[in-house]
Amino acid sequence: MAKLSEDQLQKIWFLSDTVLYPEAVAFIRRLVNDEQCSPLPTSQVKGLENIAESYKYDKLYHFVTHQRDRDWPVSKQSIKTLYTNLEKDFTIMKNRRLKDEFHLVSEGLNTQEARDEINALMAALAHEFIQHMVAENGLLDVAEREKRAREQSNRR
Repeated sequence: MAKLSEDQLQKIWFLSDTVLYPEAVAFIRRLVNDEQCSPLPTSQVKGLENIAESYKYDKLYHFVTHQRDRDWPVSKQSIKTLYTNLEKDFTIMKNRRLKDEFHLVSEGLNTQEARDEINALMAALAHEFIQHMVAENGLLDVAEREKRAREQSNRR
């Protein structure tokens, strides 16, 4: 795995605060509010966090596509929707962030060193995005639980 330079790390942390945080919040809110998905259950959050902590983008991407391609029961279609959208966002992130922010384009960089650098950058970017997404998911989950509890108490 390629080691990121101090400049690259600084850029990732800056992007995390200024770009990835609002994008991650918008991502999960769009799914919950606009597409009527439930917040991710704890088991999915933990799995996603654990794989993101490995800082190995190929493993993370495989996990996301595996979850997307699973035959989820109707009651868990929200999970499939989330992973489908997450895979699309990672592809956009890879194409846009690597080109615009790091001046790398995945096509044409055929050396192992270049691929390692791309994977290290994507692992770090995805890790930051997932941390923000998971935090917002937790807030939305608490709000949904509180809403259900109020509705139940109002029925009594």
